[in-house]
This record gives sequence, C-alpha cells and structure tokens, in this order.
Amino acid sequence: MKKHRLLIVYLAVYVLVNLLFLARFPVVHSDETWLSGLSRNMLQQGSLAVTEPFFDLKPRFPHAIKSVFHLLQMPFLQVFGYNAFAFRLLSLLGGAAALWVFYFVVLRASGQKPLAFAACVLLSLDVQFIQAAHFARAEILVLLGMLLCVYLLLGTGRFAHLWAGVVTGVCIGLHPNSFLVAGLCGGLLVAACIRDKRFHWRRILGYVGVVAAFAAFFVALSFWFDPQFPAHYLAYGDEFAVSSGLLAKLGEVIPYLQRLFFRVTGTYNLPDIRFQLVLFGVVLAAAVALQRWVPQLSALLWGLLGMAAAMTLVGRFSQPYVIFYFPLCYLMLALLLGYSWPRRAAVAVGGLAVAVGLMAAVQIVPVATQPAQYDRYIEEIATVVPQDAKTIGNLNAGYHFTNGALLDVRNLSYLRQSGLSLAQYVETRGVEYLIISDELYALYEKRPYWNGVYGNIHYLQQLDELLENHCTLVHSFVDNQYGVRVAEWQNTARDFTVRIYHYDGG
Repeated sequence: MKKHRLLIVYLAVYVLVNLLFLARFPVVHSDETWLSGLSRNMLQQGSLAVTEPFFDLKPRFPHAIKSVFHLLQMPFLQVFGYNAFAFRLLSLLGGAAALWVFYFVVLRASGQKPLAFAACVLLSLDVQFIQAAHFARAEILVLLGMLLCVYLLLGTGRFAHLWAGVVTGVCIGLHPNSFLVAGLCGGLLVAACIRDKRFHWRRILGYVGVVAAFAAFFVALSFWFDPQFPAHYLAYGDEFAVSSGLLAKLGEVIPYLQRLFFRVTGTYNLPDIRFQLVLFGVVLAAAVALQRWVPQLSALLWGLLGMAAAMTLVGRFSQPYVIFYFPLCYLMLALLLGYSWPRRAAVAVGGLAVAVGLMAAVQIVPVATQPAQYDRYIEEIATVVPQDAKTIGNLNAGYHFTNGALLDVRNLSYLRQSGLSLAQYVETRGVEYLIISDELYALYEKRPYWNGVYGNIHYLQQLDELLENHCTLVHSFVDNQYGVRVAEWQNTARDFTVRIYHYDGG
C-alpha cells in the first residue's frame, strides 16, 4: 500500500469532495426511487421474490436478475435511511473502487506508474463518470466488474479466465447489462487467440462454463420466483424493442450516437460529452492505425468490438450505458501517449484531466450549488400529504412515502386491461391524494410519442372528471425540474404546475 499512497490519498479526498454534492448532482431520477423502492419492499417483506409496491396494475413479475444489487442497497438503507443520499453512497464507493482498479489496469498495460495515476485522475474528473458514480443505479458497479475483467484478462494468470467468469457471473446479479461485460471478455479472449495464433479453447470454454453456471443459478432462482419467468421477462424486454430484428438494431447504432452527441436523452439528464465523443473517435482511429506497435491496443479494440456487438445484438441502447466505453477509450489514449511520448505522457494526460475537470465543473457547479430542489419538491408535497397516505403520483416523489403508500401514475395506463374505471381504481386502492402535474397534459398533447415510456394516457378525461367532481385542490406549486420528467422540457420557459388533490369520495 505504501507504493500507492498518493492514489489512496487522492481517492479519499475524491470521495469526501463528492459527498458534498452527492445528493444534488445529478437530479434525482425516478429510476433511483424505482430501484431503491423495490429494495425497501424486499427488505420489509423479507424476500427477494416480490415486486414493486408502487406498480399494482402495470405488469411486474419477480426475477433474480439484479438481486445482488438490491442486496447491496439494503445495508445503506438500514444505516442511512430511505433517501437519495443513502443509495447514491453505494454508487460513490463503487466508483472509487472502479478508479482503484482502473489505475492498476493502466499500470499493467503501460508499466508506467505516473501515467497510470494521471489516467485515473482523468477518468475520475470526467463528468459522465461522476454522474454514474452518483446515480443510484447499477452501472457503476457493473463498470467495476468490467474493469476487474480487463485487469484479469490483460494479465498472464493461469486462472484469469475463470476469475473473469466469476466476476461476469456476479454482474448478472447486478443488472442485465452484464451482457456488455460478457461481450468485452469475449473480445479480449478472441484477441488472445489472434495474438498467440492458436485457439485457446480451454480458456474460452472455461470462461463460458463459469458464466453459464452463474446464469443457470440466476435463471433457476428466477423460475422459483416466477414459473413463467422466460415469457414474462421477454415481454418486459419488448417494451424496449429488444426483440426487433438484427437489421433494425444495427440501424439504431448511429441514432444512438447522435442522441448522445446532441443530448437527446428522453428522461435522463445527459451531460455534455461532445468533447469526449470526438476525442474517442480520434483515439479509436489512432489505435486501429498503431495497434501493431503499441502493446495491448489490439486486445482493447477487440474488447470494445465485443462490447459494442453485445449491445447491438441485444438492442438495448440506453443512455447510461455509454459510461462503459469511457475507461477503455481513456486507457487506449494513455497507451498511445505512452508510446509516442513516454517521458511526457503522464504530463499530457494530466493536462487533459485538468481540461476535462474544468468542463465537468461548468456542468456540475450550477447544479451542486443551487438550493436543494429535490428537498423543496418533497417539502411542498409534505405540507399536505402524510407519508403513509395512499397517493397516486409521480414515482420520483417516492422518497417521501412509506412503503406501499405511493402508486405510480403509470398504473393508470393499464385501467382498460384490468377492466377498471379510474373511479373504481381509486376506491378499491383507498386513494386519499392525487398529485397531478401539467406534464401529464403535455405528454397527452404529444401522444403517442411518449407512450413507450409513460404509457397511453387514455384516461385523461376520466381523470379530469374525477378531479372536478370528487376531489378538492389542497395545494399547488410550480416545479420545472421535478414536476416534469422529460429532460428537454425541464427548466425551460414553460412552467409546470404540480397540483395536489384530496379525494373526497365517490
């Protein structure tokens, strides 16, 4: 540890600084309340075989995939309470661990300790990495697993492929996007075969066998939770078009990159990463041209290809997944600079880290230093709605409510399939309050564009009648951040009023 004292000090300071704005950047997303809400329900019910209490009409079925992630969230809930900070702390610690591993990956690939430290600082100051390390989703933990696999497979350990299989298998329990880790490892194993001019069938079969064993475990556990697991899980995937044909999936690659470049992100607040995307394009072109001369570049290119192929085959082009490409691209940049300017590479990477850090600060500081908007949003709701009151509202308000009290407004899209009217739903669920934002009407105006995310808002006329005839408006406030979930509508000239109604009965 003494050899890496500077790294330890840096990471300790890094964590402490990030704690100052952990709950403020990025803005709290309903994905976070979704995942942490399920973790809370699992903990209180004493079982992993439960579904989200806030979805009682939207079809949900239990499965074991992501169970490891929920188990990791539970201690943070028990120690720090049910709030955004608690669950984001897990991500921040996972991010620090990922930086630790990334340092040793660069050191193993380059053999240059100053370069490895500079590259670690560069990744740590990237705004996309900071956001992933704050976001209470599983991407940063999967990224940690990915970097562990790279470290193992770039080495010469006899059982490295088996340990990489174990890491990949554990990642299955973190999130379905572990398929990207498998694609990366597949590319690195193929690269080893090309490098050695022979097929390492034992390594490949060993890796596949270990991953298959873990996959079989999680699938068997999922069958135990839900005997119709395959059909239900595939039906859920249809919501994200993952069952479309290969040509259709290939056709999504360029639009995906365009959405990242122009920050067309749906509900996610994607930082400005245009500089990184252009830089990575240059790095990839240089890596392809110089792979014969720079050790490890060929393997990393195959790894990236494997990961990109996995994403395309599955067809899940999610904006948060872009973080998986950042460490490998920064690693290739470090190797290229280390080859071109071995004595000055660390200085060059350090200078780039300063530039990237300044660009990150420009995006983070305005959000991190403003009044706590999420706290204000929750306080406005808390003025009239008790924590345990049965309420229909936006899931992003979940940190205010006790387990089972909040029903997400997306349930209402399934009224027809359930054979219920809105009035019947409200009565049978014992609803006391409805939290309705102007966003609902904006989404209705844009139908069916947002139907894939928020469902068909066919119930709006029923809702208006219910609010007018059977409800009393008890509070309203304008919130252009949390009163609207579509990122491109947030904090624009258009105001979004959130209205809270008390249901007086039928």
